[in-house]
Amino acid sequence: MRILMLCSEYEGLIKTGGLADACRGLTKALVEAGHQVVVLLPKYASLYETQTDNWQSVYLTLGQRPFGCAVRHLNKDGVSVGLIEHHEFFQRLRPYDDGEHGYADNPLRFAFFCKAALTWCREHGFCPDIIHGHDWQTALAGVYLHQEQTQDDFFAHSRFVFTIHNGAYQEVVAASWASQLELPESAEPVNLLRQGILTASKLNTVSSGYRDELLSEPAANGLAALYQQRQADFRGILNGCDYSLWHPAEDPHLVTNYDWPDLSGKAACKTWLRQHHQLPDKPVPLYVAVSRITSQKGFDYLLPALAQWLPTTDSQVLIMGTGERQYTEALFALAARFKGQMSFVMGFDEAMAHKIEAGGDFFLMPSLFEPCGLNQIYSLRYGTLPIVRATGGLKDTVVPYPEPDSTGLHFEQATAAALLQVLQQADVLYQNQPEYQTMQQRGMSQLFSWQQAREQYEALYQAALAEN
Repeated sequence: MRILMLCSEYEGLIKTGGLADACRGLTKALVEAGHQVVVLLPKYASLYETQTDNWQSVYLTLGQRPFGCAVRHLNKDGVSVGLIEHHEFFQRLRPYDDGEHGYADNPLRFAFFCKAALTWCREHGFCPDIIHGHDWQTALAGVYLHQEQTQDDFFAHSRFVFTIHNGAYQEVVAASWASQLELPESAEPVNLLRQGILTASKLNTVSSGYRDELLSEPAANGLAALYQQRQADFRGILNGCDYSLWHPAEDPHLVTNYDWPDLSGKAACKTWLRQHHQLPDKPVPLYVAVSRITSQKGFDYLLPALAQWLPTTDSQVLIMGTGERQYTEALFALAARFKGQMSFVMGFDEAMAHKIEAGGDFFLMPSLFEPCGLNQIYSLRYGTLPIVRATGGLKDTVVPYPEPDSTGLHFEQATAAALLQVLQQADVLYQNQPEYQTMQQRGMSQLFSWQQAREQYEALYQAALAEN
């Protein structure tokens, strides 16, 4: 199949979260299976130093305004990637916001991205069987594809498949935006995510658990009726893990590599991590997290749970991430209060994320909601038992203790009390090293590959192409 992959981020080029990993992982698996895939994404400011091989110009009209841009091409690990260059729209330090608020012209920026992508296809003779969009930034590609199909036969057999990585992000703007975006006039606000759901031949989200949650409120954020309307075309496909990047036996970021059954290298990684973050090297468990610091990730109840738990335990905590000021300030305050027992690193560093996964005993992932989650999958492979709330992809990938095949720990209620209880349970589990190590072994043997996910996407593509 010929596949056009429309992404607003792509791991190895631009990344703000798991969307980038998913787009790269799926694309790589599709290329390895022999499909012809072209990835298009905006050329953000951080990509202006990226070496490209050649470029093409594209001209289009959007909302009766003429626009021009360049599409600059490169080969990224065997994948054909095009960067859509428009200085006014994309030469900004951050992809979506200024650090506090989303850019006011985001609807126009990403509408332009979608229309420029289709225009490039037409002008340069790449007629995709599947146009695969990801999240609200690419949702209008479905609208513009239908418009193109009314003009001539170039896209007659192309189908739009839409993946929802996070249904909470919808990009809703005033009805007055409709004409600029070439949408039908309406008195209702314009919801970009809704446009993608309406126009996709087939759609999916990134786990079966999250798919089921989106069929009702409040998880659907107001769109439950629409998901129900599209239920027959709506699937849950769990994201995969790129084990070429996330494998403790081969990870170049680790101070010592390891794998089951010899975990001495993991012990060395833990010792290094403690030394680097000024935590004493003691025979106690180390709880770690790499996370966006937002309400979605459970910080409303993680913070009070930690405040109650830390005075009662000798366990240590290390958290790295960036996010909302109210939570980061509270984390700094906790780390100061429990100096030598807790450390908070504000920022994100890819190499350090690998080191944290390897050096921890338990990985904290108490999300309020989690469409798929990748860190719990990484943690399983690194022998770091995940502690997760039973939601979305987390409950699909982590078997809760004390079930016979347990690989981690669950809690149900989004409360500090429920999280505190599971932290205490984890402390007790750690003291039972034979049981703890058995769970490590089970987790490290789990396989959530992109090859498995690719087969399900191929079936979704075929179902879309089978439509008249």
